[in-house]
Amino acid sequence: MLQTKTPSLLQLLGTACALLALGTVAAQAGTIECWRNDEGVRECGNSVPPKYSQKRIEVLDEHGMVIEVRPAAKTKAELAKEAQRKKAEKARKKHQAEQARKDEVLLSTFTSEHDIAMARDDKLQAIDGIINVTQGTVKILQDKLEGLQKQAADIERAGRNPPKHLLDQMADVKRQIQSKQAFIDKRRKEKAAVRKEYAADMKRFRELKSRKGDGLSPSDSDTSAAPATADSTH
Repeated sequence: MLQTKTPSLLQLLGTACALLALGTVAAQAGTIECWRNDEGVRECGNSVPPKYSQKRIEVLDEHGMVIEVRPAAKTKAELAKEAQRKKAEKARKKHQAEQARKDEVLLSTFTSEHDIAMARDDKLQAIDGIINVTQGTVKILQDKLEGLQKQAADIERAGRNPPKHLLDQMADVKRQIQSKQAFIDKRRKEKAAVRKEYAADMKRFRELKSRKGDGLSPSDSDTSAAPATADSTH
């Protein structure tokens, strides 16, 4: 249970004297400022002592009426919370501005969902072309590696060790195959990212069109367009 500190008789007398003198002080200064000291007792004067300047201050006129209230200075925790709120608000506004820019580009680039699907499929087909060419290169390298391995095996069957240049050549071809396979894997991940990106664009396009009340015809709702191609090994 909260307990309130009862002012001592001496403090009450001091406060009473301050209030009696209020009229005289106010007449001289025009306004008077009041605060509470460390013991919670209200004090008034022409100016606030420095040690209480961060507390809540009431400014009174010559009639003793409160004409202004200066709130207490915020604590470190309050300041940190306010800074966090401002940071979040700034991030929200930045996101809104970025989204508005993307929306403008989306609507100015595409006139229908069919256009979006076609653009998606064109990009997927381009990636598939790169994958197919690289797979062809991998097949050539694998055939070359098999030939080198056969040479090495023939030499070993003859009771000799394969020469260093042959072993180095085999190692180099293996590295090339690994590099090409990593490139193909990267392109496949790119295809997944393209599908995800265009799916989001399609969804957003519908939302924007719906908000504008344009309505979509059945042909505009075609989300598949030409079937997206897929490389044979994926």
